[in-house]
Amino acid sequence: MVWSPGKQLNRGRYRIERELGRGGNSITYLAKNKQDEAFAIKTLNDEFINSEILPSSEFNRWQEIFIQEAFKLAKCSHPHIVRVEEIFPEDGVWCIVMEYIAGTNLASYVQQQTLLEQEALQYIQQIGNALITVHNNGFLHRKIGPENILLRHNQSEGKAVLIDFSLARPFDQDLTETRSGEIADGFTPMELYSHTGKRGPYTDIYALGATLYLLLTGETPPNAQDRYLNDISLQPPQEINPQISDRVNDAIILAMALEPEHRPQSIKEWFELMKLPVTTEETSKTKKASRSSISVIDQMIVLASGGAFVGGLIAQFYGAVIGAVFGAIFAVLYKKNRSHN
Repeated sequence: MVWSPGKQLNRGRYRIERELGRGGNSITYLAKNKQDEAFAIKTLNDEFINSEILPSSEFNRWQEIFIQEAFKLAKCSHPHIVRVEEIFPEDGVWCIVMEYIAGTNLASYVQQQTLLEQEALQYIQQIGNALITVHNNGFLHRKIGPENILLRHNQSEGKAVLIDFSLARPFDQDLTETRSGEIADGFTPMELYSHTGKRGPYTDIYALGATLYLLLTGETPPNAQDRYLNDISLQPPQEINPQISDRVNDAIILAMALEPEHRPQSIKEWFELMKLPVTTEETSKTKKASRSSISVIDQMIVLASGGAFVGGLIAQFYGAVIGAVFGAIFAVLYKKNRSHN
């Protein structure tokens, strides 16, 4: 089930224009509403759903994981985090409607040129401040890298934007396994190769440091697991690009330490090494995102797939008792909603 251009979604509210791209388990489309405004709509990839990799019994679990991505995005409102607008079901799968960002990702951008330090630090500062919001909400992104940082063509709205929260997890959530699709060669820290690894803000700092390494050298840093198993030292980025300042060179090396305890423990601490300010950006876009967040959370409460899931999701953030009560209530609301449709 790949939607063709012209396909109407959400009772005619959106019209598919074209496919934007595919990930390991999702597909994203460019769509427009009746006012001809552009949006990105993400849903589970039909090839993934129907493949042997995913037994039919796992379908509902993946739907829940997919909806949780929208919840995380809704909670993490920031000018440099992609904004979620709404969610809805279509043809048996859930859809996440997000702002459409006209631009290119950092991976493509750096192929054209090695960046000057000032420009690279601008993007790292923007994404780092976005990560402070993510971490303050109790999440790790776990998928930081140049592929998941978009640069807007319209610079008046800010430049770098963090996308793809599909792997975001609470700090203390156990990982039952690590899948090959969750490993980004050169950007994934050692602790994410093991489900027992110690995780915290320093986990995302490793990946952001590796991203800065790429931006300033044009080279993807070596795989963390290879460094660990083969005792490979990280080549200082300044040896590749002598124009890198001492403080930025040292900050990258610290951020990419294999042992979590040897890295800066927060974005703020890492920024201080590079003399980058931590900023709290309050813009009209942020305020709009906050209103959108409330709307999306309301939608998930009313529409999510069953009261047990809603209760579990709410319990994760607000406590087991509140989760149990809301789960029971919204199981009834969900059934009523289905009966009216």
